[in-house]
Amino acid sequence: MSVAHAASPVPSAAPPLGGLRALAAGLRELAREQAAGVLGVVVATRGSTYRKPGALILLDARGVRVGVLSGGCLEAELEARAQAVLAHGAAAPALFDTSGDEDRVFGSGTGCGGSTRLLLLPLPPAQAPLREALLAADERGLALTLALDALGAGTARLDGDDAHVYRFDRHGAPAVAAALPEPAFELTIRPSRRLLLLGAGPETRPLLQLTRLLGWRVELLERRERWLRYADDGGLDAVHHAGPDALPQLLAATRLDAALVMHHNFDLDARGLALLAAAAPPYIGLLGPAARRDELLAGLDPTAREALAPRLHAPVGLPLGGEGAEAIALAIAAQLQARFADDERRR
Repeated sequence: MSVAHAASPVPSAAPPLGGLRALAAGLRELAREQAAGVLGVVVATRGSTYRKPGALILLDARGVRVGVLSGGCLEAELEARAQAVLAHGAAAPALFDTSGDEDRVFGSGTGCGGSTRLLLLPLPPAQAPLREALLAADERGLALTLALDALGAGTARLDGDDAHVYRFDRHGAPAVAAALPEPAFELTIRPSRRLLLLGAGPETRPLLQLTRLLGWRVELLERRERWLRYADDGGLDAVHHAGPDALPQLLAATRLDAALVMHHNFDLDARGLALLAAAAPPYIGLLGPAARRDELLAGLDPTAREALAPRLHAPVGLPLGGEGAEAIALAIAAQLQARFADDERRR
């Protein structure tokens, strides 16, 4: 059975989303409601700040819809400025400076010691190229490059799709190329991370709850009906009703950041590891104790062991302590977050 035909959509009863996936869901809701919105884009920071360049916040007439700018101390001012953008229908800059003593006494009182510069960009209810670009990037799992001028006009380009450029003016409406000045800011919005679970078990549902909140896309490769029940209502993006032998076809069609081998079955795990050795995911996790890991690796040929060595995390998860499915899920999610946040810091 081909993986393409084996994948099935997952029911909508699922834990809440976070990260860019939550932002995309908010954009879709505004589009369905035919309501205007404002996208806050952090374009520059100095000193200690809660968010960094490239961070996005979605606001509407009621206030912040998705995302945060601070720990809560700056949101009221941000919402007031977004209301002005909604009223006038034009982009506006915003600077939040908490670096001075006067801010500690007379301003937000945070004492954070930094400044955050944003552009507040209108998203019209009808045609909004920036909204379309963000949704296209989310659906296709591609990075998005934003080039913005100081007044809030600009372009959005999807990674690898040079044929289609989304152009918008400072009112958020479609613009022609000749009307856009040189950009003052260029930012890359990274796509949501993608995780594949090879097998399901008691850890699956709590792991899905955590990874959804972190904004990950998660798919499951599992054909055993009894084990599939562990993933019910967890919020999977797709289920592939197949065993490990379907992995090469799936990987050929999907960009993957991480894979977790967790069949709770020695032979299936061995097959999964052998196939992943020849695949590209930069992170591979293996559930189970160290002695089981060593026995699994001993059964692989030396070339496969060498290919796995720099990417394999086994036993998977940070050593946080605790026991049971929830503690294991937390340890895995924490290791994934640490691993890929470190990648972002190095860029």
